Amino acid sequence: MAQAASKTCEVCVSASGSHYCIDCEEYYCENCKFVHNKQKLSRNHQFQKASDRIPKDMHTLCDRKTQWHTFSQIVDVIVQLRGDNETKLRSKINEANRKIQKIEESLNVFDNSVESVIKAISDEGNKIKRMVDKSVAQMIALVKEQSKKKKTN
Repeated sequence: MAQAASKTCEVCVSASGSHYCIDCEEYYCENCKFVHNKQKLSRNHQFQKASDRIPKDMHTLCDRKTQWHTFSQIVDVIVQLRGDNETKLRSKINEANRKIQKIEESLNVFDNSVESVIKAISDEGNKIKRMVDKSVAQMIALVKEQSKKKKTN
């Protein structure tokens, strides 16, 4: 990437402007930045490194090489795309959360159905056990009765 031309301090005009005041939109050298921060009106101003700043007047040629675009236009497009992507992402996350909730509700219904089937099977098994126990008791009673009759005959 090409290096941007070095800016000079806009206060003393002799040193390199290595700091950029975001509030004043001016470049400052280290000494002038120190003085700027000491003044009551500019005490709370925010600075960034001049090397981190993308100048608004910087241009680039698009792929078709027919039109120049400023970096501020590119940054605006990036901000818009980021916002669009965040909106789409939030929408997808909300949709996924709704689907997860629906699946969880379906699992609860399924679990309740399984419990109901298990209870029905247990109830039917207990009913069959009672019938078998009753039949066994009747057969034992019949055998005992026949045994008594044979002994008395």
